[in-house]
Amino acid sequence: MQYAHGEFIITRCGDAVLTQAYGPWNRECVNSFASEYRTLSECLHGKAWCDIVSVVGESLLIPDAEALLHERVASVNPIGLTHVALVMGESSVRATTQAQLKRVYRDTNIDYIFVDSIEDAVDWLSSKGFSVDKDGIDLHREKVAMKL
Repeated sequence: MQYAHGEFIITRCGDAVLTQAYGPWNRECVNSFASEYRTLSECLHGKAWCDIVSVVGESLLIPDAEALLHERVASVNPIGLTHVALVMGESSVRATTQAQLKRVYRDTNIDYIFVDSIEDAVDWLSSKGFSVDKDGIDLHREKVAMKL
């Protein structure tokens, strides 16, 4: 699948917001993501919550999209986002994607980790005291499967 400007699927799963990211993201995709993310996370604002972000394929950010995503991510830390597990899928640009994501989360006061699976992400976040809804993860996986 080719995604010219990036796409995403977002699902709230208990204390976690789970995102599946596709393709290279531009500013428009980041803005669209931020708007949908805000709507899904509003009920979590004011208490600690976490993210699971799963990236596959050529999930890159053009430079101005990377800077904008960094701003957007930094803005949600003061209202409760404290931990992010980044699930790195199969990709020919995995090292570049990881480098970009490190820059996105740098200086945000958000603790993050790179993992190989959603299960690893859930284990890490559970060890940090978060409740990740397994039914929500199943629903998210169904939405991802329908996209394929």
